[in-house]
Amino acid sequence: MFKIGELAELAGVSKRTIDYYTQLGLLEPVRSETNYRYYPEESIERLRLIDALKKQHLTLEEIKERLQIIQNQPDAADEIADKIEHLQEEMKHIQEELLELKPLLKQLNEQQIKLMTKPLAQQGYALLHTLAILFGGDPFIN
Repeated sequence: MFKIGELAELAGVSKRTIDYYTQLGLLEPVRSETNYRYYPEESIERLRLIDALKKQHLTLEEIKERLQIIQNQPDAADEIADKIEHLQEEMKHIQEELLELKPLLKQLNEQQIKLMTKPLAQQGYALLHTLAILFGGDPFIN
């Protein structure tokens, strides 16, 4: 169990953020006999998951809804957090590779660029579509 300051330091957020998330119901402290708030160790993972979901541009209300679903399936929470972290690492790696590709593309003419990048563009579109469906509905369907 952690006091608010300890949790904030371990998670790399401010005490004010912890307070705000507690008020919103994103974090659930345990009250001591002297009415101090203590946060269970799972709060660190929960904060990491909140951060990962925020990076996906979800609102705090949407995050709260997802956390409630996860709370009903506690074993899934760790798996989801691990998978999101893994996906973030993979996306960072892909972004780095694409940045390395950019100067090489300058050596090609417009037709060659279209030919070489078409499969990548198609896969990128499919990935964006999948992410949109997974994290907030299908934006391509009215």
